[in-house]
Amino acid sequence: MELRQLIYFAAIAQAGTITAAAQKLHMSQPPLSLQLQKLEDELGCPLFERDTRHLHLTPAGELFYERAQAILQQCADLKREMADLQAGGRGLLRIGVVSSLSTSLLPRWVARFHEQYPQVRLELTERDSFRLLELVRSQRIDLALVRRPFSGQGLNIHPICSEPMCAVGRHHFFDGAEGSISPMALANLPLLLYRRWEPVLMRFFAESGFEPQVLCCSEDSHTVLRLAREGLGVACTPLSATCELQSGTEIHPLQAKELYSEICAVTLQGHYTGAAARNFIRFTQEEQ
Repeated sequence: MELRQLIYFAAIAQAGTITAAAQKLHMSQPPLSLQLQKLEDELGCPLFERDTRHLHLTPAGELFYERAQAILQQCADLKREMADLQAGGRGLLRIGVVSSLSTSLLPRWVARFHEQYPQVRLELTERDSFRLLELVRSQRIDLALVRRPFSGQGLNIHPICSEPMCAVGRHHFFDGAEGSISPMALANLPLLLYRRWEPVLMRFFAESGFEPQVLCCSEDSHTVLRLAREGLGVACTPLSATCELQSGTEIHPLQAKELYSEICAVTLQGHYTGAAARNFIRFTQEEQ
């Protein structure tokens, strides 16, 4: 069995016909058909069921396809690893980031990382946490910078830092309070919630015995902060998301160990993580 036969087989399985696979592989149909026949002869079982138009994987073909994909992925990872060794601090690094980090911690991390690794080209994608994790799993980005909680199945989680959730609003909401405050101080205030944290906050409030007055929920942390700045209510967001607020808006960390946001870098489990991604993760961890 040869590696090229696995490549041919995978192309046929994905294309559904010998003709389409041959076009994708930039080769003629007869030698592709011959290689498939040789592979089935060696394995002693048919990999495809054939009808007048398409090829369909047999049960044996489905199992072989799963194994072949794993082998081909290992080969691709090995090539990337060898390229990393040759390139050193070069190449492309694809980073996904949640909005609450994109205008706070990320610019500083990227600027300082670039000073140390000027030959690494960056490609940044801003999405919500769940979409970013999908992009990691589909290998469309190399790592994601997200906040817990989330499902870590199939992922490597690299903790970077943690920070408190904060109440943010115009001064008249807080009656002269200074520094951190109890979450109970929010009981009668109009709240502006970042949707990502709504379940955590609502569960905490329920367990604390009061029902908050939620005025607005938004998918974007920047939106709730802008509304708080305009005096509409009190926003609840992670501390680093408040970095661009102007004077006249107060920021009070919430005194509750349950209301901390942990920032993590996430990579795909069981797959090679490139040197640039490893360096970036290490860099962010050392910056804290």
